[in-house]
Amino acid sequence: MKSHVVGIDIGGTKLATVLADKDGNILQKVRKPTESEKGPQHAVQLLLNMVDEVLNLSGLSRENISGIGVSCGGPLDTKTGVVYSPPNLPGWDALPLKDMIESELHIPTVLENDANASALAEARFGGGRGYDYVLYMTMSTGIGGGIVVNGEIYHGANDSAGEVGHQILLPDGPLCGCGKQGCLEALCSGPSIARRAQEAIADQSNTSILKLTGGQINRVRSEHVLQAARNGDALAVALIEETAYYMGWGIANLVNILNPEIVLLGTIAVAAGDLLLNPIRRTVSEMAMQRPSEMAKIMPAELGDSIGDLAAISLVI
Repeated sequence: MKSHVVGIDIGGTKLATVLADKDGNILQKVRKPTESEKGPQHAVQLLLNMVDEVLNLSGLSRENISGIGVSCGGPLDTKTGVVYSPPNLPGWDALPLKDMIESELHIPTVLENDANASALAEARFGGGRGYDYVLYMTMSTGIGGGIVVNGEIYHGANDSAGEVGHQILLPDGPLCGCGKQGCLEALCSGPSIARRAQEAIADQSNTSILKLTGGQINRVRSEHVLQAARNGDALAVALIEETAYYMGWGIANLVNILNPEIVLLGTIAVAAGDLLLNPIRRTVSEMAMQRPSEMAKIMPAELGDSIGDLAAISLVI
């Protein structure tokens, strides 16, 4: 009886494989370093071994598995199951990952961009439950996103929908990793918050942010800015307000275009809570059109550290 599913979460530093029942309960998990320097063949073989390992831990066989969901950084093609050179996975050039897994394990496999899979997980298991139009955005190393409509991921014409972090707000703004200038990601990601903080501290060194890093500007990270802002540091508060303004601006654009019922913000937004969310909500209210703005709730994502596991299994449940 095919009573269970397997989820695979692929990252640049770690690989995780989980076994779950069809209600989404995680029963077993194996996690190992990606060792990306050893190349894609090594990582794929490791993943295949990890699938068998979670099955052995549970006393199940491959015949008990109805499907495997794979969450991986893009770019990738969900139809062909091919991964195309993710920045954090060197050597994964046009890698036919879906075919490689299916040919070895003989289990139907679904491959999905990790941001889209995370959006689906939040829609099914997290803060998006009960909503038909869900927009998920993560604020971490980058600004990623996913759109879920009536329980299904919206992919666009060629799997490129949901690139919410690469809308341009400031045409002459800071350079983004995508090669453009002034993207939302270049203004509000964790490294971008740190960069803006370092630039501001160079002009205004009287800030408790520096005390959190032992006086070393180059060690400032977004979490230091958040901690200092919670303690009332004027510069840190101003940086959080500026971040919220740009995030609110970007979300207002998306609210006008997509008309979601709920916008779920992950990672940094969850850590910051209302310190960041309240000024974001205020900016969205001011910038977005009234009707879509009144519809869209802006809330923290709920799944936390479990999102990677649930993202993968949500693809096959």
